[in-house]
Amino acid sequence: MREWAYFVEKLAATPEGDGTLLAHCLVFAHTDCHFAKLHTIDRIPMFTAGRLYGKVKTGMHIDGKGQAGTQLGFTMQRLMGVPIDSWGTKSMTVTQDLGDILA
Repeated sequence: MREWAYFVEKLAATPEGDGTLLAHCLVFAHTDCHFAKLHTIDRIPMFTAGRLYGKVKTGMHIDGKGQAGTQLGFTMQRLMGVPIDSWGTKSMTVTQDLGDILA
């Protein structure tokens, strides 16, 4: 988490155009599992930083309520203009944006 904070702080401190690099991008991080001893894949913590030119809300905690973690990746791709209707495979396939983060 220290390295994640360092990375985000550097993006926030880097001027770009009318703002900062962090304000103009969206970065994503996650752990590889929820409970390392069992390598469980439910409830995996995921983090985003950046506002993607104001398209994304920040400072929120969202409980995924059992939804597939691929929903965040799908939403990010759609925000960046990737023309997709679904993302993921089998039970991890999603077709809905994670609307809570949309500005």
